[in-house]
Amino acid sequence: MSNNKKNAVMLTLVYLVIFIAYNLLVFLVFNKFTAVFWISYGFMLTAYLVHIGCAVVATQNTSIRLLFFGIPLLSLSIFFTGAEFFCSFVFMLFQSVIAVKLAILLQGLLLCLFIVVGVIAVATKDAVEQIDSNIKQNVSFIKGLLVDVELLLEQGSATDIMMELKKLSETIKYSDPMTDKAVAVQEQMIMQDMIQLKRAFDDNDTVMVKDFCGRINLLFIERNKKLMILK
Repeated sequence: MSNNKKNAVMLTLVYLVIFIAYNLLVFLVFNKFTAVFWISYGFMLTAYLVHIGCAVVATQNTSIRLLFFGIPLLSLSIFFTGAEFFCSFVFMLFQSVIAVKLAILLQGLLLCLFIVVGVIAVATKDAVEQIDSNIKQNVSFIKGLLVDVELLLEQGSATDIMMELKKLSETIKYSDPMTDKAVAVQEQMIMQDMIQLKRAFDDNDTVMVKDFCGRINLLFIERNKKLMILK
């Protein structure tokens, strides 16, 4: 059995034991079961299931955590479950004198508050994942070009070509890894010129290699300046 499956089984057992312990507590402590009791019991079970759901979602993607104002959603779900446990226990304790509407109102508001927090955290996570995906894609674009130029440097021998490729390598290395629609044309032209550069290099066409190195350098300078203006 893999570690992930073992951890899942252990976590399931822990949650099951906690659920059994809670039921033993409330049904042994209380011998009167009014509408307020069952309402509070229902809200507590709902809070517990919500917490388990948060735990499952939080463990599905460990690279990007669900956060609400910097606080992990899993931690907030624990606080919410604890608050609901205290609230429901108090209502059960004074079930004879507490109105049903008050029990529904307070515990319903607590549940709604946490749902709002959860929705915001999930929305924030989706936005962060999109940004992270874009950054990875942009970094891959720069790294791919840099690898292509460095491979040419390893194969080259002519001093003048090596100088041009080295200059191009430095330009790519220190270029802005971010991108924007405003520089899409420049990036497309860079990709096309890079293909032509590699062909010229393979054909030992020194003049064209220098020409394409210069063109790509200028395109990167133009791209970087536009990105700087947009920030």
